[in-house]
Amino acid sequence: MKPVTGSLEDGFVRLQQSLRSYLRRRLPDAAQVDDVLQDIFLKAIVSQQAGRSIENLSGWLYAAARTGVADYFRHRGVATDTLDEDLATSADADGLQLHTDLSSCLRAFIDQLPPHYRDTLLATELEGRPLRALAQEQGVSVSAIKSRAARGRRMLKARLLACCHVEMKDGLVSDYHRRSSDDYDGGCA
Repeated sequence: MKPVTGSLEDGFVRLQQSLRSYLRRRLPDAAQVDDVLQDIFLKAIVSQQAGRSIENLSGWLYAAARTGVADYFRHRGVATDTLDEDLATSADADGLQLHTDLSSCLRAFIDQLPPHYRDTLLATELEGRPLRALAQEQGVSVSAIKSRAARGRRMLKARLLACCHVEMKDGLVSDYHRRSSDDYDGGCA
């Protein structure tokens, strides 16, 4: 067997975290993510050793990741037509999809909050309504609205962290994935 060439190994190392993030959002737990990631690298090595040239390594690895996810669900009898066919080809596209997915997840958690916290967060954080206008509309003080918003954010954060593993980098979410059902006591959206 020929050793792995620097360009394949370097490319895989460079894209490994992005591939892992892509797979985490599509597979149920970290063990499956690691298995599929290992299979992808093995397929790349075998392809290279067979003399096939991989022109676009990033595209090839993401295509292999998509196929790996489809194979995982196919072997378990799950219909694959519901899988996301949009293939992320850059860190920007992957980051945008991450934030889109997380936003929809947060909305479900917000909807589970008690009504006055939910309504306050929706009005102030999502609709961008001024605190003063909301306070006048509800007949309460601005400080009451600030308190509700702060409590609502704390409740939202607690629920999110109970249901999801969130990774931060430079103050921004860099990755997240839902915890397995064994890791939390239920109530996750």
